[in-house]
Amino acid sequence: MASVIYNREVDKNYFLMKVDEISNVEPGQFYMLRAWDNYPTLSRPISVFDVQEDGILFLYEVRGIGTKLLSKLRKNDEIKLFGPYGNHFCYKNKREISLVSGGVGAAPFYYLSKCLKRYNESVKIDLYIGERENQNLEMLFKDLDVNLKAKKGGFITDILEYDKKLIYTCGPEIMMRKVFEYGNENNCEVYMSLENRMGCGVGACLSCVCKTKDGNKRACKEGPVFFGGDLVE
Repeated sequence: MASVIYNREVDKNYFLMKVDEISNVEPGQFYMLRAWDNYPTLSRPISVFDVQEDGILFLYEVRGIGTKLLSKLRKNDEIKLFGPYGNHFCYKNKREISLVSGGVGAAPFYYLSKCLKRYNESVKIDLYIGERENQNLEMLFKDLDVNLKAKKGGFITDILEYDKKLIYTCGPEIMMRKVFEYGNENNCEVYMSLENRMGCGVGACLSCVCKTKDGNKRACKEGPVFFGGDLVE
Protein backbone atom coordinates (compact mmCIF):
# COMPACT_ATOMS: atom_id res chain seq x y z
CA MET A 1 0.00 0.00 0.00
CA ALA A 2 1.28 3.46 -0.92
CA SER A 3 0.04 7.04 -0.57
CA VAL A 4 -0.50 9.54 -3.35
CA ILE A 5 1.84 12.54 -3.22
CA TYR A 6 0.10 14.26 -6.15
CA ASN A 7 -2.07 13.33 -9.13
CA ARG A 8 -2.20 16.06 -11.78
CA GLU A 9 -3.86 16.34 -15.16
CA VAL A 10 -0.99 17.33 -17.45
CA ASP A 11 -2.86 17.17 -20.77
CA LYS A 12 -6.38 16.31 -21.83
CA ASN A 13 -7.13 12.90 -20.25
CA TYR A 14 -3.45 12.44 -19.31
CA PHE A 15 -2.41 12.38 -15.66
CA LEU A 16 0.94 12.32 -13.87
CA MET A 17 0.76 10.64 -10.48
CA LYS A 18 3.49 10.40 -7.86
CA VAL A 19 3.29 7.90 -5.00
CA ASP A 20 5.56 7.35 -2.02
CA GLU A 21 6.76 3.94 -3.19
CA ILE A 22 10.52 3.35 -2.86
CA SER A 23 11.86 0.46 -4.92
CA ASN A 24 14.54 -0.55 -7.40
CA VAL A 25 13.00 -0.11 -10.84
CA GLU A 26 14.50 -0.67 -14.28
CA PRO A 27 13.39 1.51 -17.23
CA GLY A 28 10.54 -0.13 -19.11
CA GLN A 29 9.09 -2.00 -16.14
CA PHE A 30 5.54 -1.46 -14.93
CA TYR A 31 3.31 -1.78 -11.87
CA MET A 32 -0.21 -3.10 -11.47
CA LEU A 33 -2.18 -0.26 -9.85
CA ARG A 34 -5.42 -0.57 -7.93
CA ALA A 35 -7.43 2.04 -6.00
CA TRP A 36 -10.70 0.14 -5.53
CA ASP A 37 -11.96 -3.01 -3.81
CA ASN A 38 -14.02 -5.30 -6.02
CA TYR A 39 -14.90 -3.57 -9.29
CA PRO A 40 -13.37 -3.43 -11.78
CA THR A 41 -11.98 -6.91 -11.22
CA LEU A 42 -8.54 -6.30 -12.69
CA SER A 43 -5.79 -3.92 -11.61
CA ARG A 44 -4.32 -1.66 -14.28
CA PRO A 45 -0.79 -2.05 -15.72
CA ILE A 46 0.93 1.36 -15.77
CA SER A 47 4.49 2.07 -16.97
CA VAL A 48 6.94 3.84 -14.71
CA PHE A 49 7.53 7.40 -15.89
CA ASP A 50 10.26 8.32 -13.41
CA VAL A 51 11.95 7.14 -10.23
CA GLN A 52 12.92 9.74 -7.62
CA GLU A 53 14.39 9.56 -4.15
CA ASP A 54 11.01 10.03 -2.46
CA GLY A 55 8.70 8.21 -4.84
CA ILE A 56 7.73 6.81 -8.23
CA LEU A 57 5.85 8.63 -10.99
CA PHE A 58 3.32 7.19 -13.42
CA LEU A 59 2.04 8.81 -16.60
CA TYR A 60 -1.30 7.37 -17.69
CA GLU A 61 -4.20 8.10 -20.01
CA VAL A 62 -7.82 7.84 -18.90
CA ARG A 63 -9.26 5.18 -21.18
CA GLY A 64 -11.83 3.27 -19.11
CA ILE A 65 -13.30 2.68 -15.67
CA GLY A 66 -10.03 1.75 -13.94
CA THR A 67 -7.98 4.72 -15.14
CA LYS A 68 -10.96 6.99 -14.50
CA LEU A 69 -10.91 5.89 -10.86
CA LEU A 70 -7.15 6.47 -10.72
CA SER A 71 -7.66 10.02 -12.00
CA LYS A 72 -9.94 10.76 -9.02
CA LEU A 73 -7.18 10.09 -6.47
CA ARG A 74 -5.95 13.02 -4.42
CA LYS A 75 -3.03 13.74 -2.08
CA ASN A 76 -2.73 11.20 0.78
CA ASP A 77 -5.22 8.76 -0.79
CA GLU A 78 -4.10 5.15 -0.57
CA ILE A 79 -3.31 3.05 -3.61
CA LYS A 80 -2.23 -0.57 -3.99
CA LEU A 81 0.88 -1.19 -6.08
CA PHE A 82 2.15 -4.56 -7.26
CA GLY A 83 5.53 -4.68 -8.95
CA PRO A 84 7.78 -3.72 -10.51
CA TYR A 85 7.08 -6.35 -13.16
CA GLY A 86 8.47 -7.31 -16.55
CA ASN A 87 11.83 -7.08 -18.24
CA HIS A 88 13.35 -3.75 -19.23
CA PHE A 89 15.15 -1.75 -21.88
CA CYS A 90 18.91 -2.26 -21.92
CA TYR A 91 20.57 1.09 -21.26
CA LYS A 92 24.27 0.41 -20.65
CA ASN A 93 27.04 0.61 -23.26
CA LYS A 94 24.98 2.66 -25.72
CA ARG A 95 26.44 5.33 -27.99
CA GLU A 96 23.38 6.50 -29.91
CA ILE A 97 19.72 5.57 -29.93
CA SER A 98 16.29 6.64 -31.16
CA LEU A 99 13.29 6.39 -28.82
CA VAL A 100 10.05 6.40 -30.79
CA SER A 101 6.71 6.74 -29.02
CA GLY A 102 3.04 7.34 -29.64
CA GLY A 103 0.71 8.85 -27.04
CA VAL A 104 1.05 7.35 -23.59
CA GLY A 105 3.71 5.05 -25.04
CA ALA A 106 6.12 7.90 -24.29
CA ALA A 107 5.82 7.19 -20.56
CA PRO A 108 8.79 4.79 -20.08
CA PHE A 109 11.14 6.94 -22.15
CA TYR A 110 11.56 9.66 -19.53
CA TYR A 111 13.22 7.39 -16.97
CA LEU A 112 15.00 5.47 -19.73
CA SER A 113 16.54 8.70 -21.03
CA LYS A 114 17.81 9.52 -17.55
CA CYS A 115 19.35 6.04 -17.19
CA LEU A 116 20.97 6.25 -20.63
CA LYS A 117 22.56 9.56 -19.68
CA ARG A 118 23.64 8.30 -16.28
CA TYR A 119 25.49 5.25 -17.63
CA ASN A 120 26.67 6.58 -21.01
CA GLU A 121 28.27 9.99 -20.70
CA SER A 122 28.29 10.91 -24.39
CA VAL A 123 25.23 9.01 -25.62
CA LYS A 124 23.17 10.69 -28.35
CA ILE A 125 19.41 10.31 -27.89
CA ASP A 126 16.68 11.22 -30.38
CA LEU A 127 13.30 11.17 -28.63
CA TYR A 128 10.27 11.12 -30.94
CA ILE A 129 6.78 11.72 -29.56
CA GLY A 130 3.76 11.19 -31.79
CA GLU A 131 0.56 12.75 -30.49
CA ARG A 132 -2.81 14.15 -31.50
CA GLU A 133 -3.03 17.68 -32.89
CA ASN A 134 -4.34 19.16 -29.63
CA GLN A 135 -1.79 17.47 -27.34
CA ASN A 136 1.40 18.82 -25.77
CA LEU A 137 2.92 15.75 -24.08
CA GLU A 138 6.36 16.81 -25.22
CA MET A 139 6.33 19.51 -22.53
CA LEU A 140 6.85 16.78 -19.91
CA PHE A 141 10.18 15.88 -21.52
CA LYS A 142 11.62 19.38 -22.04
CA ASP A 143 14.07 19.09 -19.15
CA LEU A 144 15.82 16.05 -20.61
CA ASP A 145 19.14 16.37 -22.41
CA VAL A 146 17.85 14.77 -25.62
CA ASN A 147 17.05 15.75 -29.20
CA LEU A 148 13.27 16.02 -28.79
CA LYS A 149 11.03 15.80 -31.85
CA ALA A 150 7.23 15.93 -31.62
CA LYS A 151 4.80 15.04 -34.43
CA LYS A 152 1.23 16.24 -34.03
CA GLY A 153 -1.12 14.13 -36.12
CA GLY A 154 -0.19 11.79 -38.94
CA PHE A 155 2.50 9.14 -38.58
CA ILE A 156 5.65 9.50 -36.50
CA THR A 157 7.51 7.57 -39.20
CA ASP A 158 7.08 10.62 -41.47
CA ILE A 159 9.78 12.45 -39.48
CA LEU A 160 11.80 9.48 -38.21
CA GLU A 161 15.44 9.51 -39.27
CA TYR A 162 17.29 6.20 -39.44
CA ASP A 163 20.86 7.37 -38.87
CA LYS A 164 20.80 5.81 -35.38
CA LYS A 165 20.79 2.05 -35.84
CA LEU A 166 19.25 1.19 -32.49
CA ILE A 167 15.56 1.99 -32.00
CA TYR A 168 13.32 1.46 -28.99
CA THR A 169 9.62 2.00 -29.62
CA CYS A 170 6.45 2.00 -27.51
CA GLY A 171 2.90 2.96 -28.43
CA PRO A 172 0.01 1.75 -30.60
CA GLU A 173 0.74 -1.57 -32.29
CA ILE A 174 0.20 -0.21 -35.80
CA MET A 175 2.76 2.52 -35.13
CA MET A 176 5.34 0.10 -33.76
CA ARG A 177 4.86 -2.19 -36.75
CA LYS A 178 5.58 0.70 -39.10
CA VAL A 179 8.65 1.66 -37.08
CA PHE A 180 9.91 -1.92 -37.23
CA GLU A 181 9.25 -2.30 -40.96
CA TYR A 182 10.94 0.98 -41.86
CA GLY A 183 13.75 0.33 -39.42
CA ASN A 184 14.32 -3.14 -40.83
CA GLU A 185 14.58 -1.65 -44.33
CA ASN A 186 17.26 0.71 -43.02
CA ASN A 187 19.28 -1.96 -41.18
CA CYS A 188 18.17 -0.78 -37.73
CA GLU A 189 17.83 -2.98 -34.65
CA VAL A 190 14.33 -2.38 -33.29
CA TYR A 191 12.96 -3.31 -29.87
CA MET A 192 9.25 -2.95 -29.10
CA SER A 193 7.52 -2.53 -25.73
CA LEU A 194 4.07 -4.08 -25.97
CA GLU A 195 0.95 -2.55 -24.42
CA ASN A 196 -1.04 -5.80 -24.25
CA ARG A 197 -4.00 -6.01 -21.90
CA MET A 198 -2.84 -7.70 -18.69
CA GLY A 199 -4.78 -9.41 -15.93
CA CYS A 200 -2.27 -10.36 -13.24
CA GLY A 201 1.16 -9.00 -14.20
CA VAL A 202 2.99 -12.16 -13.11
CA GLY A 203 2.33 -14.51 -16.03
CA ALA A 204 -0.34 -16.69 -14.43
CA CYS A 205 -3.50 -15.67 -16.30
CA LEU A 206 -2.00 -15.76 -19.84
CA SER A 207 -4.22 -12.89 -20.96
CA CYS A 208 -1.26 -10.96 -22.44
CA VAL A 209 0.24 -13.77 -24.54
CA CYS A 210 1.85 -12.77 -27.83
CA LYS A 211 3.22 -14.91 -30.65
CA THR A 212 6.98 -15.06 -31.22
CA LYS A 213 9.30 -17.16 -33.36
CA ASP A 214 10.02 -19.21 -30.24
CA GLY A 215 6.35 -19.82 -29.42
CA ASN A 216 3.90 -17.95 -27.24
CA LYS A 217 5.38 -15.48 -24.73
CA ARG A 218 3.78 -13.50 -21.92
CA ALA A 219 4.11 -9.74 -22.33
CA CYS A 220 4.06 -9.25 -18.56
CA LYS A 221 6.75 -11.85 -17.82
CA GLU A 222 9.04 -12.39 -20.82
CA GLY A 223 8.21 -8.83 -21.95
CA PRO A 224 6.98 -6.22 -22.30
CA VAL A 225 10.17 -5.47 -24.27
CA PHE A 226 10.79 -7.76 -27.25
CA PHE A 227 13.15 -7.71 -30.20
CA GLY A 228 10.92 -6.69 -33.09
CA GLY A 229 12.21 -9.45 -35.36
CA ASP A 230 11.08 -12.11 -32.87
CA LEU A 231 7.40 -11.10 -32.89
CA VAL A 232 4.92 -12.77 -35.21
CA GLU A 233 1.77 -10.97 -36.36
